[in-house]
Amino acid sequence: MWLGWTPRPFFFTLLIAFVPLLILEDELRRKNKSAWWILFYNYLAFLFWNLFCTWWVGNTYYGTQDISSVIAGLFANIANPLLMSIPIFLYLRTKRKLGWKMGLISLPLYWMCLEWLHLNWDLAWPWLNLGNGLAQYPQVIQWYEYTGTFGGSLWIWLCNILIYYFFFNTNCETKKIRKWIYTSCIIFIPMVISFVISVFYTEYKDSDSPGKNIVVVQPNIDPYNTKFDFSTLGDQLDELLKLSAEKADANTDYIVWPETAIPQGIWLNEIDSNKIILKIRNFLRAYPNAKLITGISAFKYYEAQPTVTARRFSDGSGYYDAFNSAIQLDSTSKYQLYHKSKLVVGVESVPYPAIFHYLEPILVKFGGISVSLGSQKNRSVFFADDSTGIAPVICFESVFGEYCNEYVQRGANFIFIMTNDGWWGNSAGHIQHEHYASLRAIETRRCIARSANTGTSCFINSRGDISDEITYWKPAVIKKWLPVLTEETFYVKHGDYIAHIALILSALIYISTFFFKKKPEAE
Repeated sequence: MWLGWTPRPFFFTLLIAFVPLLILEDELRRKNKSAWWILFYNYLAFLFWNLFCTWWVGNTYYGTQDISSVIAGLFANIANPLLMSIPIFLYLRTKRKLGWKMGLISLPLYWMCLEWLHLNWDLAWPWLNLGNGLAQYPQVIQWYEYTGTFGGSLWIWLCNILIYYFFFNTNCETKKIRKWIYTSCIIFIPMVISFVISVFYTEYKDSDSPGKNIVVVQPNIDPYNTKFDFSTLGDQLDELLKLSAEKADANTDYIVWPETAIPQGIWLNEIDSNKIILKIRNFLRAYPNAKLITGISAFKYYEAQPTVTARRFSDGSGYYDAFNSAIQLDSTSKYQLYHKSKLVVGVESVPYPAIFHYLEPILVKFGGISVSLGSQKNRSVFFADDSTGIAPVICFESVFGEYCNEYVQRGANFIFIMTNDGWWGNSAGHIQHEHYASLRAIETRRCIARSANTGTSCFINSRGDISDEITYWKPAVIKKWLPVLTEETFYVKHGDYIAHIALILSALIYISTFFFKKKPEAE
């Protein structure tokens, strides 16, 4: 799996990566080994997959010199393989009760149930959902506009299972020529479909359709030693304004700054008198058509506690929420606001805060925050006077397909991704994160402007092609005209329907295992 995962160029290995595990299961069965041995070897395989692909989760140690960040990263990479072993356990039970054919049918269904869980619960970590592994090659997965990443997960599993069944399973009686025909079809037909879609899909190309001139800034401010040093805030803002002015002109429609570009907490109750906001508005007077969209750290005051994440002031004078937010500004007093709502567990939130809020002091010791950040229930779209809609997607949120669909359903014509990928150093992490944005472009057929504090800032057209990349650890600014797109894809309209079908079928299959006696092993 590691060899096939972005940014490595061997995606085709994903189509055979599970075959050795299925063969190993057969060998262990022949030696009368228990199912626990099968689970153990699967866990080891998943452990190495996680460690090799997401080792950088603990890479914050080099910025903090805090060993707790390494411990937290190791815990994540040890725990996730345990979760990945659950579908294998369910598959083994199904195979034992309902036979090997039903077992193989159930395996991808159970796996997609886990992927759906990783997208929707408070411990969300969909980074290694199988469909993400194809992100580096958008020309292969243009059909994601119909299926989302679950289509990729299903395809990968079907290829693995059919290759195993036709060439390594002793029960298969299919003639050799048919084996090759069936295998070739399942591997190459989706690629051909993708190629055809790519050839005939022209909406991504520059045309006479309405468009917007967009400026993206990558300030490259050290997230450990400078960014949150409040004595440098004035210099940081001046650098952002200077870089913006290098490309902005009278025709500029949008200027995009990264996540927490304004790291000093802005009290939303007093936003119109905030000196930083006033300075930005004054800067924008030179660009009357421009909207500036940026990430901010924000606070909101309440007299009474209205949310489960609100915390009381030490003097008992009221409550407040902290947010990782995005704001749209122009030269007037108008503004639009969005609060990041897919929060990184342990770093930005405590899972299920109404129940586990007492864990906050423990998480602080492992590099987390002192309070869970606030969020909002629905996605907000930033609209201009001409009704152009912008999806303000903050960092981790860009990994969630169906979540990003809601922006488009609410009228977004573009996706602006604001992130700060410098936490992980120059590792595979920021590259994977960039490539995953291509998936959102294909699924929604929306152009993307991606602004990273550092990491990779770029533009992505609605076919998923990346352009104008700024390299890691380099301050720079880029500019591009992007078309305004309005059509909604099948996936935007119907979401993760493949996962929903998998949930229903998995439940029916697993319930059936309680009503059938153990079947004799055929192998």
